[in-house]
Amino acid sequence: MKDLSDILSEKKYLGDISEISHNKKIPVISYEVGRLLEVIIFIKKPKHVLEIGCGEGYSSYFLAKNLKKASFTGIDLNSKRLAKAEEFISSNFPELDINFYSGNALKIIPQLKLKFDFVFIDAAKYEYPDYLEILIEKLEKKALIIADNIFYSEKVFARVVKEHDKKSVEGLKKFVAMMQNKKIFDTRFIDIGDGLSISIFKK
Repeated sequence: MKDLSDILSEKKYLGDISEISHNKKIPVISYEVGRLLEVIIFIKKPKHVLEIGCGEGYSSYFLAKNLKKASFTGIDLNSKRLAKAEEFISSNFPELDINFYSGNALKIIPQLKLKFDFVFIDAAKYEYPDYLEILIEKLEKKALIIADNIFYSEKVFARVVKEHDKKSVEGLKKFVAMMQNKKIFDTRFIDIGDGLSISIFKK
């Protein structure tokens, strides 16, 4: 029963963190998406994980929780949020090999020396296709790429899109089309949270 009680206390702990982020208008993944990421990491046991768009580390927690003898690399444009993410993950998982980079992921990723077997994308939606293009050279064969907010509050399905959402919607649609290239990816879309794409890199 100890494990069950641990889950409940952890859920409250994470719920408090999520609420703080929402109050500060910092986007975070849903709790259900977080738990799914946690399970996938547990099953796949990746060696090198990359997260694009860490925020203050809420999603990073789920990604890092089951990592064993692995490295975690996080990128976020907002340096203040990233500093909190680094402190949060370091304090919860002191044994983990972590590297956080503040800045534009499109400039940082090409400079990284590692190749990744797990990537989680949750950053600027209009840049999703650009992230994918530069990631290709940084992926191990059979790497798993998971992207959040694919439905974009169902705006990707709308016939009429407001002007300020058009760039993001167009970027997401292009990303989805790229992920459906069966020569390069094997992709599934899941109706959980705000929509997830889960892809296996074939090449």
